[in-house]
Amino acid sequence: MSKNKRTVIHNRGMKITVIRLFVFTTALMMLVGCRGSAEPDTEATAMPTATAKIAQAAPTATPAPVVAEIQNGVSCTEFIRANKVISDATYEGDLVSGWEFQLKHPKGFMPHGCQIVSSDDGYPTRDGRYSLRFEVRDGDCNSNQGWNDCETDRSRHELTQAGDHLKDHQYEGDEFWYKWSMLMPDNPIKRGKTISFIGQFNSDNSARFYMEDFPKGVGYRFNDVDYNILEQNILIKNEHVRSRWTDIEIHALWASTDEGFIKIYVNEELTRTVEGPNMEGANRIYFDFGIYNAFLSQCDCKNMPTQVVYFDEIRRARVD
Repeated sequence: MSKNKRTVIHNRGMKITVIRLFVFTTALMMLVGCRGSAEPDTEATAMPTATAKIAQAAPTATPAPVVAEIQNGVSCTEFIRANKVISDATYEGDLVSGWEFQLKHPKGFMPHGCQIVSSDDGYPTRDGRYSLRFEVRDGDCNSNQGWNDCETDRSRHELTQAGDHLKDHQYEGDEFWYKWSMLMPDNPIKRGKTISFIGQFNSDNSARFYMEDFPKGVGYRFNDVDYNILEQNILIKNEHVRSRWTDIEIHALWASTDEGFIKIYVNEELTRTVEGPNMEGANRIYFDFGIYNAFLSQCDCKNMPTQVVYFDEIRRARVD
């Protein structure tokens, strides 16, 4: 099966063109539990890059401020309370385009957990004036009606994809490009055997695909419906990902059949393709991002250190 499709996104007055020339036939239980694994030892092999996806600025090496009490930021909790979501309309699309986000677990979500910060105040941004600063401190945990991090050895501050669950998420046969930029701190946020995620494609029956921090770099894991790890690897090593902006792009065809695929690009290089069913038994897929820790009791530490990660340019474009 092949396609030659073009999707146009408007972002801050700049036309961003998404071109796809071909489509091939091709996440750690958040709610019940998850299975750990050994640290991947290798970096995913780079593959030839495909034609343009979601246009982006050239990579920069802006260092993140070391953990400090946030000043001059706008709390995501207050912003979402007033505006319902963070969306294209937020600062004229400076942060997000093609979808919208709300608090993952609103009960106990701390004001410092997610902040909209500005380059005007000295904070790093990938492009434009604003970025999202996530922070998790020792003891931070939150919950919603069906889940409580505080009772399940977890901590997090995440935003989750909002909108109408029946039409605004990802469904069987949908094909999308996703793009975001992240700024990791000098040192890994993972401690001991605690697992630290910085993004996940979740579903209504299980989380399938995660971006994960490792001692040696940033990578991914891919689960089946029973949370067995099917693939796990490092995508970019520490010397290339710490204290600098890293651009992640995902090209995914969501399917319960062998036609499904997830292609992972790091700084515009195709580094891994995961082929096969990626939403078996699920009705919808949705995206969460921020900082999420599982198995805190295995951190090999008295207290979890404060973790800070920045995100910017969180984009989505459908392939028609």
